[in-house]
Amino acid sequence: MKSIVVIFPHFGTLPPQYKMWRASALCNADIDFLFFTDCDVEPAKNIKVHRMSFEQFREIVQNKFDFPIVLDRPYKICDYRPAFAYILYDYVKSYDFWGWGDLDVVYGDIRHFVTDAVLSQYKMISGFGHFTLYRNEEYTNIFFMKEIEGYVSYKDAFTNQCSMYFDEYKYKGFGDKWRGCHPEDCWLEWPFDNVSRPKEAYHFNSLNRKWKQVIFEHVGKKLYMIRFSNGKMEKRESLYAHFQHRGFMRDCVSDYAHFLVTPRAIIDYPKHFVNLRLRFLCRKRTLMTKYYQWKDRIIWKLGMSKMK
Repeated sequence: MKSIVVIFPHFGTLPPQYKMWRASALCNADIDFLFFTDCDVEPAKNIKVHRMSFEQFREIVQNKFDFPIVLDRPYKICDYRPAFAYILYDYVKSYDFWGWGDLDVVYGDIRHFVTDAVLSQYKMISGFGHFTLYRNEEYTNIFFMKEIEGYVSYKDAFTNQCSMYFDEYKYKGFGDKWRGCHPEDCWLEWPFDNVSRPKEAYHFNSLNRKWKQVIFEHVGKKLYMIRFSNGKMEKRESLYAHFQHRGFMRDCVSDYAHFLVTPRAIIDYPKHFVNLRLRFLCRKRTLMTKYYQWKDRIIWKLGMSKMK
């Protein structure tokens, strides 16, 4: 079995989805998760923790480059993700694949989708930033340095104070450059669910797989997207689900062996009136969607008025 490590430099505050993330990570016991952090992350057999300050991590990054970098806040670390294997080589050199991801996610059975056959055929697994893997070899590890016309230069990404989204697709950064140069080496399947933001829909919509008014069930190491269509419940297995911009989610789980992820909270799987409760949780939430759309618009207008 090919070995995998997912790298998480994380400083400041853990997201409200962290306990859910951790429970699902522990279910994927044959994948390692590597933290560089000042947060209260408890080590486990497959969760490796290196405690340090943000300033100490910044020094590690700066020492790998002969020009002054900009790394003035934790969020800017995202631009350095494509260089993780180069920067942190001593920590990842024994793995077949290295990568990065987000903590506001819940994993399903990763190896069910990212099989050894997939890892043998492709050098890049996804490129959306929520969960991305690259084969651990010299060419891929320093590919971020390759200068190609039409794509963002790593020096520009590492010296610009703005977030350049160098790690993701659609911003002419590392992911787009790899996909443009080596399309045959890219696993481009989308068996995950990137959930709509609150201002787009307070209820969950899977933006990439187009299921609307869904919730998620995690049982064992499996993750399922659930919806009701023509009165009947449908399930679809997912690699992971990503819950961006949902800082208001509450964790109300007492047993992580079987739980639900709903638009407002993470809760225990119901024991009674299951079908009725699932149907209720999948309902369309028009008023809450309008509330967040107007809230976002008001915040934007206030911000614009202060700039005048």
